[in-house]
Amino acid sequence: MKKLKRNMDLTGRIVFLAWPVILEMALHMFVWVFDTAMVGRLSAQALNAVGLGGQIVFTITAIFAGVGIGAMALIARYTGAGQKEDIERVASQALGLGFIIGLMVAVSIGFLSRTVLQYFVKDSAVLEYAVSYMRITSVAAAFMIPLSVCSYIMRGVGNTRTPMVIAAIANGINVIGDYVLIFGYFGFPRLEVAGAAVATAAGQIIGAVIIIGMLVYGRSGVRVRLQHMFRLEKNVVKRIFKLSIPASMEEFTHSGGRMISSLWISSMGAVSFAANSIAVAAESISFMPGYGFAVAASTLVGQNLGACLKDEAEESALQSTVMGTLFMAVIGLLFFFFPTLIIAVFTNLPHVMELAVRCIRIGAFEQPFIALSMVMGSSLRGAGDTRSPFVVAVISNWFVRLPLIYLVVYTWRLDVTYVWIATLIQFVIESALLTLRFLKRRWKDIDLETI
Repeated sequence: MKKLKRNMDLTGRIVFLAWPVILEMALHMFVWVFDTAMVGRLSAQALNAVGLGGQIVFTITAIFAGVGIGAMALIARYTGAGQKEDIERVASQALGLGFIIGLMVAVSIGFLSRTVLQYFVKDSAVLEYAVSYMRITSVAAAFMIPLSVCSYIMRGVGNTRTPMVIAAIANGINVIGDYVLIFGYFGFPRLEVAGAAVATAAGQIIGAVIIIGMLVYGRSGVRVRLQHMFRLEKNVVKRIFKLSIPASMEEFTHSGGRMISSLWISSMGAVSFAANSIAVAAESISFMPGYGFAVAASTLVGQNLGACLKDEAEESALQSTVMGTLFMAVIGLLFFFFPTLIIAVFTNLPHVMELAVRCIRIGAFEQPFIALSMVMGSSLRGAGDTRSPFVVAVISNWFVRLPLIYLVVYTWRLDVTYVWIATLIQFVIESALLTLRFLKRRWKDIDLETI
């Protein structure tokens, strides 16, 4: 009876942490769809430019925002141990690093955008639109990385609701700004692509200012001390970077793999590329619950280890994994039995639709393995083992998925559905490797003070 009550309490805690993250992801998805719909009313060149420019900017910021993952692992551990001063020290130093890295990234994007884009874009109109979009949003990059770091800090202490509220505010500003500035309503100038960039930048900057203000005033369960932000301590910075660099390299590995595979798939023809892109967009909806349970697992594992509750840390990870896997398995059933209804939301072109339906049916089998991979990997990161998920990402991407896709596209010359079979194989191997690493339980003995 007592064990049942404890399991119910743990389930409630996991749901409490997960649902704001799921809703936050849904908000980001909504803004992406709204951005695409608004810019798509301008021209194909504008749509391509914003899609490419946005993908580059947000991928770069996601990679460098990995500094927040290291901070989250440390803060979760200190939260479990009740070490308030250490929480504040790590939070302050991580935010200071976020500002320094954000500024460097912003300047780099601003100055190098044209040079980089010229290698990928041959259409002069698309090039000019994309350069304009990237240069404007580069200003926001200086705030986007600190914003991400702040969200990780709050999740480390178990506060997932505030980042969700901030995302709602930032995305709301983005949506309103899109409508007003792209088309020039309510007396504002018609800025088109530049308007989309300004709306995105404004939302991110305002969101960052609000969440930083909450941390400075201690309104979110943790307080950042301004005097400690840029007075960097070698031992703290070293620990943050030792945990963060593998996480950033993992994101780089996944992003690089997606970009290379997209370039290869584009050589299969317009219909195949469009079908794959639509199926990927539809499948990305399923990632939201998986990411929510992954964040819950990471937070609870770190906090329980900080409180010297190793068995509870393992139980938290396993229960989060079961819940995430069941949730995504249900989504997989929807993908398998109702693929036409799902794909119809994105396109009505018969040939594209037929191929995308076949892709998403294969994607249905990926769902439980994606959930396993996400939650197991996040559990290891929460314990401070950020290296193992990175190594597994390298193996699954560079030694499994990409070689198989290359064979499908250039050697065997099969249709795009076989690309999805290759991806299914990747997730089966990735989830198995991460689960095996977790079950070895070496993560229970990681001492973050000595890394």
